[in-house]
Amino acid sequence: MKFIKKYRTILILLVVCLLLMVLAAFAVYRMFYPSNDKSVYGDRLNGAPTITEDIINKIKEEIEDYDFVESFKYRTSVKTMVFNIDVASGTKIDKAQKLSEEIINNLTSDIIDFYDISLYLTQKDGDSVDYPAIGYSSKGSKNFMWTLNKEVSDSEE
Repeated sequence: MKFIKKYRTILILLVVCLLLMVLAAFAVYRMFYPSNDKSVYGDRLNGAPTITEDIINKIKEEIEDYDFVESFKYRTSVKTMVFNIDVASGTKIDKAQKLSEEIINNLTSDIIDFYDISLYLTQKDGDSVDYPAIGYSSKGSKNFMWTLNKEVSDSEE
């Protein structure tokens, strides 16, 4: 008791410092490790229609029925459906761009209205200057905008 009375102010300062250090440690923890119960994407995917394997398999089957298609890959990235298709050498770009119609025709209107769609057309062994080609359809649209491989030139020449 005598010890507490003699060092009362020092003990009070130590307790206050200890409390402040605990609060500071908690604040640092919350800063570096925010709430884990929330999705990384926030609420952007609330109400997202389900893309079933049946839909993707049907698209894959219909696209692979074309004789010029060499490979087909699909992935979803947040709100974007991404299709990568390799075509055989000698395939005209107009013919390959028709694959976008197969994709759109096999998707439901809910999926089209929610997801953006990207279609990458590549030609591994070809010498066409049109490849790679990138088609993009914004959500709600059934049309693709295309960017073909353009030759880069120096504007100062």
